[in-house]
Amino acid sequence: MLDFGALQEGLFLLFNVNTAVFLVLGVFLGIFAGAIPGLTTTTAIAILVPLTYAMGAMDALVFLACIYVAAMFGGSITAILINTPGTPAAASTAFDGYPMAKRGEAERALGLALGSSVIGGTFSYVFLLLAMWPIAYFAIRFGPPEMFLLALMGLSIIAGLGKGSFWKAFLAGLFGILISTFGIAPTGMIRPHFGTPWMLNGVPQIATMIGLLAFSELLSILNDKPSSKPEEDTSKHKSMELIKGVAEPLKYRKTTIISCLIGTFIGALPAAGASIAAFISYNQVKQTSKNPETFGTGNPEGVVAPEIANSASTGGALATTLAFGIPGSSAVAVLMSAMMLHGMIPGPRLFIDQMPIIYALIIALFISQVLMIVLGVFFCKTMSNIINVPPNILAPTIAVLCVIGSFALRTSFFDVGIMIAFGVVGYFMKKSDYPVFATVLGLVLGQMADNNLIRTAIRFRSDFSVFFTRPISLALVILTVIMVSYPFIMHQIKKRKKQA
Repeated sequence: MLDFGALQEGLFLLFNVNTAVFLVLGVFLGIFAGAIPGLTTTTAIAILVPLTYAMGAMDALVFLACIYVAAMFGGSITAILINTPGTPAAASTAFDGYPMAKRGEAERALGLALGSSVIGGTFSYVFLLLAMWPIAYFAIRFGPPEMFLLALMGLSIIAGLGKGSFWKAFLAGLFGILISTFGIAPTGMIRPHFGTPWMLNGVPQIATMIGLLAFSELLSILNDKPSSKPEEDTSKHKSMELIKGVAEPLKYRKTTIISCLIGTFIGALPAAGASIAAFISYNQVKQTSKNPETFGTGNPEGVVAPEIANSASTGGALATTLAFGIPGSSAVAVLMSAMMLHGMIPGPRLFIDQMPIIYALIIALFISQVLMIVLGVFFCKTMSNIINVPPNILAPTIAVLCVIGSFALRTSFFDVGIMIAFGVVGYFMKKSDYPVFATVLGLVLGQMADNNLIRTAIRFRSDFSVFFTRPISLALVILTVIMVSYPFIMHQIKKRKKQA
């Protein structure tokens, strides 16, 4: 139930110049930080937390929250233009966004991403306003078995990533899962780390993803110029194409509803995050599409689904954090720490003692979506022409971004070496028709699956019947089986129809 008195107080809290300035600045910095490869949302918030020490609690919360939500869209800009996700959550946006840019539809793809992000974010903030407690209460019931099965469900996407060869997709995904298990296991056991302390925490995800997706594309530009040259865009990147793209997601009602629900719910799960929400949403929309074979070749719904889901996850993550003090992602964990620095302790008492601030935050999030359209159009219009830059200029630019992005997170040249090594691997995978995205998927979700499987074994003393005796686990097992078998069943049905 809405507390209209507290809601009115929250509105008054927002009506001051300082808060308005920090709101605009937060959205601007969020998009900018999200678009920089390697500078994750978590890192951006952590870097900017010291700036909030001199701010009031309300201003600090609005500033950091706006950075968090705007960075979700920012990551899609470079994912679409140069196949380099600015944030891990934007990795699945590149599946179809980059092919659209290569065939001369860069502005349309950017518009789709922007419009989808606003739709997903707005939906999740409506939920945050009206139904925070019920879904947060349900989300905290997810334990290690459920989280393992959720990761397994995400990995089921691999079955549909191979164009013509399931086994190539399977091997590529298995390679990603394998490298995700390097370093120290949750039990404390030291796994392969090649004798270097830099690998004790595992293969650096950001550097590896930049190598597989971006640096491999750089090698393609240098070695296969004719095939990597973008087609001429007959619209000359007119602003109207961008504006039309912003409104286009409204055409895909089914995709919008599915992605909003998936993103909000998975965002509310502790430690799940936007990446998993985006991957699962992409797969679900692909599985239910009438033309699943067009995904990965520049299907607009392949941009809409992950972008809605990763933005919708922000409202879900904030719901669990504010209601119970359990962060839904690493970025929200940093945000929660900043709240505590300013005397706001997430949990039930927050709703009793400081409810007007909660309402003020939610209203600020709605306003941030309006600002995102304005600032997002500015960023997209400014950066969209990068796709038409000649290779002799584009290649060094991508190289610099790759090096900076891989170096930035841990300030380590070792990570730069990892990026280059996986760039070479990614290049030869593409040449041999092994889907690089299957490896990225295995890398992102493999670690989550591995960690939660070990926690399940420890907590339930290796009694894996728990996957079938807990109601939520059993439901996830059934859903995973359906998602894995669906492509093969549909293939057989189509085959029989052709024979008939």
